Amino acid sequence: KNFYFLTVGTEPGKRITTRQSIAGTYPVITTYQDLAHYETEKYSQLKSGRQWFGEQFDANLTATVRFEISDIVENSQVKLVSHVMAQSITPSSFTVAYNNNSVLTQPIDAVPNTRYGVKGIIKADTVVLNSNTIGASTNLNQDIRYQFTKGSSGISVGYLDFFLLTLSRKLTMRNTQLLFRSPESVDVPVSAYEISNANAGLQIWDVTDTDQVVQQEATLTSGKLTFSAPSETLRTFVVINPSQPAAPAFEGVVPNQNLRGTTSPELLIITHQNFITEAQRLAAHRQQHAGLTTLIVTVDKIYNEYAGGKQDFSAIRDFIRSYYLQAGSALKHVLLFGRGSYDYKNRVLNNSNFVPVYESRNSLSPLETYSSDDYYAFMEEGEGDWFESPAQNHTLDLGVGRLPIKTIEEAKAVVDKLIEYDTQAAGAWQNEILFVADDGDFNIHHSQADQLATYVEQTYPAMTTRRFFVDSFEQISRPSGQTSPAAAKALDLAIRKGSLIVNFTGHGSERVWMDERILDEVMVKSWKNKPMYPLFVTATCEFGRHDDPLQITSGELTLLQPKGGSIGLVTSARPVNSSTNFTLNRAFYEALFSKTNNQYPDLGSTFRVTKNNSTSGIANRNFSLLADPSMKLALPQNEIAFDEITTAAGSSVLTGLSQIIVKGHIENAGTPSNNFNGNIILSFLDEPVTQTTKGDENSPFSYSELSNVLYRGQAVITQGEFETSFVLTKNIPANTSVGTFTGYAYNNVTSASGFSNPSFGGLDASAVPDNTPPQIKLFMGDTTFISGGIVGPSTRIVALLNDASGINITDSPEGKQIYFALDGGEPQIINDYYLADVGTDKSGVLLYPLEGLEKGNHTLTLTASDTHNNTTTVSVPFVVTDGIRIEIEEFVNYPNPFEGNTTLEFTHTRPGEDLEVWVSIVDLAGNKILEQQYEILASQYRVTLAEWDGRTASGTKLGRGIYVGKLSVRSLLDGSKNEQFTKLIVLN
Repeated sequence: KNFYFLTVGTEPGKRITTRQSIAGTYPVITTYQDLAHYETEKYSQLKSGRQWFGEQFDANLTATVRFEISDIVENSQVKLVSHVMAQSITPSSFTVAYNNNSVLTQPIDAVPNTRYGVKGIIKADTVVLNSNTIGASTNLNQDIRYQFTKGSSGISVGYLDFFLLTLSRKLTMRNTQLLFRSPESVDVPVSAYEISNANAGLQIWDVTDTDQVVQQEATLTSGKLTFSAPSETLRTFVVINPSQPAAPAFEGVVPNQNLRGTTSPELLIITHQNFITEAQRLAAHRQQHAGLTTLIVTVDKIYNEYAGGKQDFSAIRDFIRSYYLQAGSALKHVLLFGRGSYDYKNRVLNNSNFVPVYESRNSLSPLETYSSDDYYAFMEEGEGDWFESPAQNHTLDLGVGRLPIKTIEEAKAVVDKLIEYDTQAAGAWQNEILFVADDGDFNIHHSQADQLATYVEQTYPAMTTRRFFVDSFEQISRPSGQTSPAAAKALDLAIRKGSLIVNFTGHGSERVWMDERILDEVMVKSWKNKPMYPLFVTATCEFGRHDDPLQITSGELTLLQPKGGSIGLVTSARPVNSSTNFTLNRAFYEALFSKTNNQYPDLGSTFRVTKNNSTSGIANRNFSLLADPSMKLALPQNEIAFDEITTAAGSSVLTGLSQIIVKGHIENAGTPSNNFNGNIILSFLDEPVTQTTKGDENSPFSYSELSNVLYRGQAVITQGEFETSFVLTKNIPANTSVGTFTGYAYNNVTSASGFSNPSFGGLDASAVPDNTPPQIKLFMGDTTFISGGIVGPSTRIVALLNDASGINITDSPEGKQIYFALDGGEPQIINDYYLADVGTDKSGVLLYPLEGLEKGNHTLTLTASDTHNNTTTVSVPFVVTDGIRIEIEEFVNYPNPFEGNTTLEFTHTRPGEDLEVWVSIVDLAGNKILEQQYEILASQYRVTLAEWDGRTASGTKLGRGIYVGKLSVRSLLDGSKNEQFTKLIVLN
């Protein structure tokens, strides 16, 4: 559609002026050049790029297009421009006929039969024909027939892109309107035009310049309308009948606006009207939490002011640039708050083109087509064109990110997560990065991930890195390929445990990671890792594609999950190659850990620098930031300084079974932070351990990692200082080694991290013997669980451990770790899930999630040892329900019978979930006595409700008798409901 904006006001509107016909005799023009264009857009081969194709030649190999075109000049030239495309693994061809006269053959080369080979070849030809020879002058119907000849074998499908006819026609009035231009007129300064079949009342307008339309005067004589006009340049005229005008359709009323007159903000949010309320909520949070100035603008307002009302992604860039060029502009970030689509014209069912994404011109090469939001951050002069062949590199001047939401529910979920991340998410997980790597390909993925982890360790030694290489896990060969259930389970647990960043290197797709499918959409949908949302950095193919209306990728799902998943992604939207991935991945960490004014950069600035430092033609264009660019990753902004790490006897070499004293303080840029009050999580790790993978697809890969934790505990920080002590396990090397102490400190405002490398080794010969094993209290779900109780298929192990010498969490010796076994099965080591209590090493909590438990009776056995290797084993029986709906194990009141007050409580199978609870009490005749409603957040296994005083809602004391209590429970997570009854005996 094209739009006209009309303003009704007191000032006179623009009027068409009149031009006289030039007097004199001039060459007479009686013909004009006409065009007939045919193009339908039905197929997008790769669901990528701007080019779509029309008729498909597969089951049907011919197609005819008919135009009704009269008055074609005899013996004139007819030019045919024909563009066709074929995806054929052997040579194929098109034959074109005009009115059954074969006029053109278009042979097309074969395409490679490979996954990432080009998916079609376009053939463009032009042929000039004689109108008489092809019967154009003598026929009203102009038939253009295409016939496709398939390749000799394999896949072979043809497509019509478009064709264009250029014809010479007689200047004759037909119907109610005639648009014409005549190239032969430019041969002379002034031309005379003669229009036949004319009648009184016709008007001629010169529409060469549509902003300066001129009415041309003419003379009507014997059915011929004549006029003379300047013709130094090619002019376009239209003959109209004012009594039969073409009537525009009313589109709507547009409120007054003035985007150009608005001051630029720091954060510009561009959204669709559907999502405005959630965009406002996010903007308010950024104003309050980060002090940013914000502005929200909907795309329709941008189109109205910068594109004449039409959708145009360049209009969005022009709008952004107008703010960037303001004097003293504060603009730093652009958030695209809404999903885009490769379909700009709503040809796909349920299209989701809320905020358009830039699509490449290339639409046939999987490795050269792309979608990108980078275009919106090109602010320099001349960067409106972004050439692909040859590739033209531009630099980003702003941080630009996108939240690919398509419903208001998704918008709310993502905004909720962003607010939670900034206000509720502190924990040691924010000081860890998980590097996941694929196998095969001569170990290139393992090697690249290892290099990235090593770079982080060297650049930011306070950060904990974990290498997760799939070749370290058992793989199972199946007809569909190899799988690794062990790796999938371990990855699932790692996500639930939490990491600041999850970095994946390897093969992937829109749905899965690796051929082994260690991550898929089913796993993503099951995550409930709130509020420990990592940033995903995925150096893989298409995982974060976000412009296909017919599918939601697993990458998108991580962001859209309301109770888990990611806080954002740096991810690719199309196939990519390993070398480019690594270059961009390395540039990301270089940018992320570069402080300015002692502050780490926000995500948008990190991504901007990453892109600018990793340009390689078109290779990095389809990496996108699916996140709020104004958010900051939860990197600690302060430092932990360790002032003392010694034994109680004062030795700087830490010995096994000795009491270790740790003292330190918080500082910022070298200045002590005396106002820092909070907690610190401390870890002491063994020297790096050399690990070697299994060598399933290639040779084994070896790497070093700090993986053996000797101690993990917590302490209180008061006025910036902390002190704690613990007994070091006896399970350390006899020889002196260098260990690593790391710390993560946090409060409600900020956080800090730091490290130290003390020496350790040998045993304290003066240590007091300890032969008493730990005490363990074991529960399922939470500490209100009673032995033999019921749980759902998803629950967790909860254990309270206590020992005078502390708990051993080292990797050795065998049998002295913390491990559990289900129904006597294979032991599973879970040292990483134990954390000592604040201020002591003598007690702590173990929390370990269990998923996919089978329905029925089970027994779980837990074993733990202390730092002297004394061991305890305890067991707990429990019953697993099917988990389809919430189960109420019991609904009771105590005391019962009662006189005066009683307390209602119930147990259920969904501990940890938010619940809606209704309690009603009736007498035996069914008369309602009382009704109460509760909302239980993060419910426990055993829920205690309010005490009831045995009175009605109006305060009347009940008489002696039996009453019936009804409990109704609904899970706010999935809407599951259940109810149960109990008898209450009143003795009043």
